[in-house]
Amino acid sequence: MGDFQRLNGKPASKEEVKRRKEHVKQITVHYPQYSEVLELLEEILYMSEGSVSPDHLFIYGPTGVGKSTVTEEFKDRYPHIEVYTPKQEYTHIPVLHVVVPPKASPKALASEILNRMGDPFFNVGTEVQMTSRILGFIRNLDIKMIILDEFQHLIDSDKDSVLATAANWVKTFSDKSSIPVVLCGMPNSLRILAKERQLDRRFVTMVQMRGFEYTTAEDKLMFRAFLDKIEKELPFADRSNLTDTQIADKLFYISLGIPFYVKKLLEFATDIATKKGDDHINEEHLQQALRKIVEISRPFRVNPFNRIDFDLQDELAKESRKKGPKKSNMNEKQNYRKSANK
Repeated sequence: MGDFQRLNGKPASKEEVKRRKEHVKQITVHYPQYSEVLELLEEILYMSEGSVSPDHLFIYGPTGVGKSTVTEEFKDRYPHIEVYTPKQEYTHIPVLHVVVPPKASPKALASEILNRMGDPFFNVGTEVQMTSRILGFIRNLDIKMIILDEFQHLIDSDKDSVLATAANWVKTFSDKSSIPVVLCGMPNSLRILAKERQLDRRFVTMVQMRGFEYTTAEDKLMFRAFLDKIEKELPFADRSNLTDTQIADKLFYISLGIPFYVKKLLEFATDIATKKGDDHINEEHLQQALRKIVEISRPFRVNPFNRIDFDLQDELAKESRKKGPKKSNMNEKQNYRKSANK
């Protein structure tokens, strides 16, 4: 709630609407799983310092669960530092965060890493030359960890095949860099490890980031605790009662426990409420906000807000029946390994 003044029914200016929306975009909630990943990254960074065999990490999960957010926050804990010595001046980059380009070849991936390192000639040279420069920059810039985000981009979606040469480059690079490498991607990126066994052996530590569950009483309390933390950060003078049982049920329904969708809905609702001069978010705002969120994967989703007859389990069951039978969701990594062995 911070320094956001009461509107008292007076529509906010365009500048104020934008300020409040941007505030919501920047809200980050440290729920238990999120905090656990941060702690694990800290541990790997510390334990790998000076180690003869640094640990590597693979983080995977569906879009919207916070993979990129948590790795970006971790990177920001270790800002770039300008270092001046009698012999040289350089920018110390403790943690380098790189987004893997789509359909990345080894050379394209190496070029992007060099670009993030600040090399003005990031697109110059052969693959071998670029790789050599990367290893030199790691030493010269005193880089302690590299995070490769969007790792599923090593799958050619058009051909539905793993880009083996790029995956092999990552394997070799993780060996030669002598620092921890963190891979971060969608669940389908498990196929890369299943296909490339030598890479798989280097990333035995894995973390699956999931959305919130909503089955047991403990699950529901955890989700409501998450909503309460967001509530306290919203840019309004009054509370919006997001933790009310009915509201929490509806927020879980539209998000299926994925934090991104909760935040996106509240971002749009903040825009609507602020333009009306309201000092909290209500169900009318949420109802209107949800109309702006289209999920192609959920064509039978209903708008639960301002419905007194809404029943979470009933609506989820109706949606499931309309979608038809769904294939069993077996462990992806085991399935891909079986297919790779055929």
